Amino acid sequence: MRLSLFRAAAIMLAAAIPAGCGSNSSAVGALPAGAGMAAMRSGRVTPAGVSVKQFKIPLSGVQPDDIALGESGNLYVSQPVGVPKTYLWQVTEAGKITSVGSLGYTGPVGITGYKGAVYFGLQQSSDQETLGIYYAGKLTLKRLIGPPVNAIYYLKKDKDGSIWFSNPGGYQVGHIVNGSYTTLLAPTKYCSPYGITIGPDKNVWVAEQCATTTGRIGRITAKGQWTEFPLPNNQQPPPGDGIIAGPDGNLWFTLDTPNIGRITTAGKITEFPLGPSDGPGYGITVGNDKALWYTLQQSGQIGRMTTKGSSTAYATPGGGSSELTGISAGTGRTIWFTETNSGQVGRLTY
Repeated sequence: MRLSLFRAAAIMLAAAIPAGCGSNSSAVGALPAGAGMAAMRSGRVTPAGVSVKQFKIPLSGVQPDDIALGESGNLYVSQPVGVPKTYLWQVTEAGKITSVGSLGYTGPVGITGYKGAVYFGLQQSSDQETLGIYYAGKLTLKRLIGPPVNAIYYLKKDKDGSIWFSNPGGYQVGHIVNGSYTTLLAPTKYCSPYGITIGPDKNVWVAEQCATTTGRIGRITAKGQWTEFPLPNNQQPPPGDGIIAGPDGNLWFTLDTPNIGRITTAGKITEFPLGPSDGPGYGITVGNDKALWYTLQQSGQIGRMTTKGSSTAYATPGGGSSELTGISAGTGRTIWFTETNSGQVGRLTY
């Protein structure tokens, strides 16, 4: 299955744990808007009015992973591996990056925002999981009660106040309620849930990477009933890491092929092709323009797809050498993303 070396290392680090600076930022590599912008490898040209800026995290060795929108238009970035410790990073709308809290040696992978607060999971001890919350300038770390898990990987807050998370190393999804959590095992053996979201049907939806069979999209009810929908082509590689509730009442997800998938709440799957050289997608989000936006790791681009399946891709300064991972809509007409291997956060303005 496809999994970035960085993310694989983060899972291995989490699994190895026994179960049971204020700083300056810099903008670099801005793409000038206009017809003279560089063509994509797919032959596409970034249109006028679209620009990309990069902001360096002001600490060497930091490999940013996921990103989420918090309060006052700020973005928050997760950092799973310590250098020498891990931090939660705040990025202002102008691109100023500062650390807002030390998290120890094992930091978060996924991070999610809800009504101005951001939530992430981390392992702080050998026998207990921890939920991190950052809101109103305050970082809170809450110890959780529940069975041992390898990692709280991706997570999503529900409207009822509970939090759902994926534990791919244990082939599980977890549900946090009032500081305690339970886990559910994937119905198909060796299928690991990664991306997770709440659908318009109030069910939990997960993208499953499966080691011995085709990938699946999972649907979990509030009562814990897990139904899996295999991808249509039995030879299909597993899904990518991303799944999101779209503005059209469907769920949208990335794939290991150059396609973006859509699944209805009844389980009907449709795939939409990307450009010939776009490569597979990774993270996915919904922009304020009601389109789907996603990272394209292999080609180093940011992709955009309408709910009708029409796609466009935009270059980033690093091109194919960039490992684009997390992605989130900011305020206004902005899309933010992380560049893991270069220690940068990018902002696309459209």
